[in-house]
Amino acid sequence: MGDRQWTPAVSGKSAEAALRLVAALAGPPRATPARVRPDLAGGGAGLALAYHQLDTYRPGEGWGAMADGYLTAAAAGAASTGTTGPGLYGGLSGPAFAACSLTDRHQDLLTDLDARIAAAATGQAARGTGGVHGVPYRIFDVISGLTGTGAHLLGRAGDDPAAAGALRAVLTALVTLSGERAGVPHWFTPVEALRDDEQRSRFPRGALNCGLSHGMAGPLALLSLAMADGMRVPGQEEAVRRVVDRLLMQRIDDAWGPDWPDLAGVTGILNSTPAPHSSWCYGSPGVARSVWLAGTALDDPALQALAVRAVKAALRRPAARRAAGTTPGLCHGLAGLLQITLRFAHDTGDPEFARAAVELTVQLSQCADRGGGFAQDGPGFLEGAAGVVLALLAATTRNAPTWDRVLLLA
Repeated sequence: MGDRQWTPAVSGKSAEAALRLVAALAGPPRATPARVRPDLAGGGAGLALAYHQLDTYRPGEGWGAMADGYLTAAAAGAASTGTTGPGLYGGLSGPAFAACSLTDRHQDLLTDLDARIAAAATGQAARGTGGVHGVPYRIFDVISGLTGTGAHLLGRAGDDPAAAGALRAVLTALVTLSGERAGVPHWFTPVEALRDDEQRSRFPRGALNCGLSHGMAGPLALLSLAMADGMRVPGQEEAVRRVVDRLLMQRIDDAWGPDWPDLAGVTGILNSTPAPHSSWCYGSPGVARSVWLAGTALDDPALQALAVRAVKAALRRPAARRAAGTTPGLCHGLAGLLQITLRFAHDTGDPEFARAAVELTVQLSQCADRGGGFAQDGPGFLEGAAGVVLALLAATTRNAPTWDRVLLLA
């Protein structure tokens, strides 16, 4: 049912309250700075996406000029800081994705960025994974690595031969990383690359990162989306099956249903505990979305059914247990859980997801009444107000949220 026209899951007074929060967070249309941080996570690229979606919802009010202004300012910021890396959230792929989203108004900028991204991504794919057993997750993840860059390239491959070639290099590298040696996936994080002493103590032989933001659920989503779009490289289908099987091995079920840890041991789930967040970055919602996409690519209803059970389990868990209600943002907060729920509501037509989307929208709208963290979390996309605005617009309007490709949700 994923090809249906996007329809809002939330209406009536709940939608009105959500749209009042959108208006409060966005403020009035105004002049934009000449130069800002270029990154998607918290800089101008994410703001350009939010204002573009506002312009789609309410055209002719000045939001389009703000989107254009922040993208131009982000490009100036990239030039000023010497940003050259292709990464999605801190590099050039974020501004490029925003430029592509703003239709044909920034074609020269997009052409320049795409050429630089394609060259850099091809080089990184060749250097970062060939013959490697054990890598820091930043090599392949959504935030900084090959998967995030691939998310942008996937949207450009049909129009730009260089982007298509770079995407094939990225997919080939991820297929290589999906392989194993002595039963341990190549993509495991070596102990010396783990974040802190606590993690190194828990996983002295290294760990498997299961999350969507930093773990192998991200590459699984990209490989699956590319398959569904007809972009395949040798071994890709086998890689999808191998990675999804490995993720299913890491399940930690509880009274509500399937869940996943943030990290697991390289030979099992020993020392694994449920992820600290149950939203986009870590935990069952993000992992389940990757499993759903794999089920779609492989035409495997059993995988899709498991993904549905996992997200429903997350939604049924007490709010304190799922730990997504303490912050509003996309990364590990309510907005991320809402966006995933909206995608499942759209793809399945299941009324339980629609009801949950209403409840999450109400909770997110009420964050403003309690202070909600908006000021301290800033205006940015990944953890701040821009991401909240985008999720609320997805819940309450008919404008398809094509922006969530950067979250590898669709």
